[in-house]
Amino acid sequence: MLNVSDLFKIKNCEVRSIGKNELSFKKKYKGVSIDSRNVKRGEIFFAIKGENTDGHRFLKEASANGAEAFVISKKWFNRNKNSLKGGSYFLTDDTTLALGEFANIHRNRFSIPVICIGGSNGKTTTKDLTAAVLSQKYNVLKTEGNFNNHIGLPLTLLRLRESHEICVLEAGCNHFGEMNYLCKVAEPQYGMITNIGKEHLEFFRNLKGVVKAEFELYEYLKHKKSSYMFFNKDDEFIRNFSKDISRKKKLTYAYGYNADVRGKFAGYNEKFQPGIEIAFGKLKFRIEISTFGKHSIYNGLSAASIGLHFKISPGKISNALKNFKPASSKRMEIINHKGVTYINDTYNSNPESVRMGLDTLMEYKSKGRKFAVISDMLELGKSSRREHTEAGKYAAALKPDFLITTGKESEQIFKGARELKNNIYFKEKESMITMLKAVIKRGDVVYVKGSRGMKMEDVISGIIN
Repeated sequence: MLNVSDLFKIKNCEVRSIGKNELSFKKKYKGVSIDSRNVKRGEIFFAIKGENTDGHRFLKEASANGAEAFVISKKWFNRNKNSLKGGSYFLTDDTTLALGEFANIHRNRFSIPVICIGGSNGKTTTKDLTAAVLSQKYNVLKTEGNFNNHIGLPLTLLRLRESHEICVLEAGCNHFGEMNYLCKVAEPQYGMITNIGKEHLEFFRNLKGVVKAEFELYEYLKHKKSSYMFFNKDDEFIRNFSKDISRKKKLTYAYGYNADVRGKFAGYNEKFQPGIEIAFGKLKFRIEISTFGKHSIYNGLSAASIGLHFKISPGKISNALKNFKPASSKRMEIINHKGVTYINDTYNSNPESVRMGLDTLMEYKSKGRKFAVISDMLELGKSSRREHTEAGKYAAALKPDFLITTGKESEQIFKGARELKNNIYFKEKESMITMLKAVIKRGDVVYVKGSRGMKMEDVISGIIN
């Protein structure tokens, strides 16, 4: 339950009660919502103004669906108060910042470990795998989906209840200062950056910018007395940062370097799910991860390392990872239809994840041909032309049977792979689907990749349906 008294602690917050009911300081609310369509009776509705819509437009709908309190803009209230019906209205200068502040106030009611996981690739899957491992021993609250920004993270914290023993948060950023803000809201004692890659270059410009933005998490923890960090020593940037951190405040893990937790790739099973041999002190054990592809090798070792620190036994770590079921249907999902294997990797895309996805395709054992079907990597800014060209060169070196691209930026992939046989570019997704329907046959493997905005899952559904 959420306390009304915590709302009054938000800076410069004012309250207005409209109607007959007086607001009691002992009042408790069941939860928080920012969506008027699914707000439940007894919850607080935060009217958030976003890029495409303004929550203030839906106050009447939120009220009709059972919201009992509303956090709204002072300016909006002063202009529209005569149109409001009964209820308790908390007025703030900025409802988004108020959401973060309210989440921080609520978070500090609990003295449980809070773990933040960031990074360029794999943070959502690593977060889910970590939560699965820790759930073998603790009652865990975790970020649902990838609600990892300045709105999603506070909403997760506001779901904290007395029964929870550990909180695992995903923290994402695409501007400088965002990670630091999330840390101030969540006040984590533990942190992990999965890796550093070419993400959001439209804003970060280059890898140094990505490092600066992501490492705001490590910098926050570095200056906190009671804190602990997990370091992936296979990543050069993370490895170098870890050297200056006291051994009392860190656990390192790696495949290619000496580390506290050593991983050794033990091959794929018949479902192309990886096995890992792990050594930690005197402990030696093997795990299998139920997620598909090369990405899983790194995500699994990260989650196992956090589990070992929190005293989860090897048997329980193995059980959690082997039986894990991904929540998203667009992260390396395997679809078998009429003898054709489709690898659906359409959740997101950046240069590193494209290369790893192509590696996965080429390592996958099959009797048929291999199709790499790729669309644009978004938010690369001035680096977009170069990175798409490099992706084409990388694909050409691996030599899939077909490289098929679509999207404005992906024409550079086509050009970068100029020497590759069966290298085809389509301006329209529909033409690509028509061609694939005509060409693919039983035994083939079709890997589909693109940024979320490109909606490349339409290609798979277009072929199958």
